[in-house]
Amino acid sequence: MTGLELRDMAAERGGFRLGPVRLEVPAGTATVLLGPSGAGKTTLLRAVAGFLPLSAGSVWFDGTEMSARPPEHRHFGFVPPNLGLLPHQRVGSNVRYPLDLRGDPDAHRKALGWMERFELVELARRYPSELSSGQRQRVAMARALAAEPRLLLWDEPLAALDVESRDGLIRLLREIIESEQLPLLLVTHDPSTAMALASRLVVLEQGRVRFDAPPDALPRGPLDRFTARFLGYENLYSPAELSRAGGSSLAATLVAAAGPGGIVVPSSAVRWRAGGGGPHTARVGAARRISSGWVLLLQQGSLTFHAATERDIPPVRVGDAVTIELDPEGLKPLLASAPSETP
Repeated sequence: MTGLELRDMAAERGGFRLGPVRLEVPAGTATVLLGPSGAGKTTLLRAVAGFLPLSAGSVWFDGTEMSARPPEHRHFGFVPPNLGLLPHQRVGSNVRYPLDLRGDPDAHRKALGWMERFELVELARRYPSELSSGQRQRVAMARALAAEPRLLLWDEPLAALDVESRDGLIRLLREIIESEQLPLLLVTHDPSTAMALASRLVVLEQGRVRFDAPPDALPRGPLDRFTARFLGYENLYSPAELSRAGGSSLAATLVAAAGPGGIVVPSSAVRWRAGGGGPHTARVGAARRISSGWVLLLQQGSLTFHAATERDIPPVRVGDAVTIELDPEGLKPLLASAPSETP
């Protein structure tokens, strides 16, 4: 295989055990690591980079085992969440730093080429503290790539950027990993970043891979609570919430369709019409504008349903009675934890 391969890799960090993990990241593709806090995402990146010793298994790259090599001999580019820029060095020196460190005689030309690509030339004399968040991200990307890495490891990329800056950097990063045939392994909590970049999505839970598949397989496969939240579902009901929902006439329908982790009701599966009086009467608790229309928060007993509407102005107000129904074909049972098999 050309690229990264983890063969039953395991590592321990502060009492936390990661693995065994089997994972492949082919050249020219991006694999995104997802999972709740404490799942082991950063631990996995650090183990691959060589900053954390393995307790079992191995790390391979382009058919060569890398497990015993120190980080500086793996030639992997690692970008931490804080970007790791040198605060006392100007932008130009930051980008050139890895080339200077290894005594590259062509350091200036190579660094300048990456600075041009990331539109940093005019910022070359500034310090990191004088840059915006998006500019600092571009400096970190340029520096990581100036080192001519064989693999790029990125922890929480594009954090705290506005939409325009993020989308521009995503397009540039996709272009680079494809043109340079770089494997990219990154951690993110941002669904838009993950879906825009990922060739594969990998969900970690308690140090184990629970899902490994292309992005379009995620919504089709079985869902756990974390995955459902990641996909943007708002109507998630746990078994405990359902057991307390006796005041809702729809509770029995939800309980019958629920899985061991509860149930998801997509907003598109919540049908409503103005006026109440029947067993499925609810009250409008709030309304919010979204790009495709409106979302109404409908309260019935202890349950709140988010219902989508494409109408310009919903014909109801907060406090009005409505009648709601649930599309049984749209109900999605939840697993107790992340799926353990790849779809």
